[in-house]
Amino acid sequence: MSVAELVVASLVMAVGATLQGAVGFGGSLVAAPLFVLIDPSLVPGPTLVAAFALNLLMVGRDRSAGQVSEVGWALLGRLPGTAIGAAAVALIPQRRLQLFFAVMILVVVGLSVSRLRLRPTVPSLLGAGAASGFTATSVAVGGPPIALVYQHASGPVLRATLARFFAIGVLLSMVALAVAGQFDRDDALAGLALVPATVAGFAVSGRLTRFLDRGLTRLAVLSVSGASAVAVLLRAAL
Repeated sequence: MSVAELVVASLVMAVGATLQGAVGFGGSLVAAPLFVLIDPSLVPGPTLVAAFALNLLMVGRDRSAGQVSEVGWALLGRLPGTAIGAAAVALIPQRRLQLFFAVMILVVVGLSVSRLRLRPTVPSLLGAGAASGFTATSVAVGGPPIALVYQHASGPVLRATLARFFAIGVLLSMVALAVAGQFDRDDALAGLALVPATVAGFAVSGRLTRFLDRGLTRLAVLSVSGASAVAVLLRAAL
């Protein structure tokens, strides 16, 4: 990666970190597609390193607000969802998976706007964790399923809980990639090079959280979830 590519990638990472730091998820929606264009080697390893750093920062900021026990149920659901997602990638055309994800998220967003009231119960957490593992593995967007369960939570609770869920999930992904020989020292160093931009984006997000926490967190969750679905639909169309 050249100096120019590092500068551009850092700017992209800063924007993604600002979005995720403020809303609780969505960083990959910004970063991953652009990283592929800048330097494909940035995905997935280096991106995961930067994402891990971001989620650790978010856990530290709202450490007293996260629901630790609930994260455990979501992670338990994520395990079979990840396995099913991996099998789906091998058996189902990517375009169909993308269309399925987009339709699923748009339907849930639509129902949420009208009458559906999701709550973080054990069944919903297991289901959301499974859906997140499936979509993260199959279409590389795992945030909306779990975020929608917490759409009625306060900003700090939503961000801290999702950060714990994503931090552990990202760590497991890095370990799995390393075991498979797809994550090495160069990936780690490239990811560390993105950490300063990640920290900068996280710092900016602190100002946005104060704005969103005035009753706009749910709107932000629904908006970013809908944008994720539309982005994947466009990816499928192209």
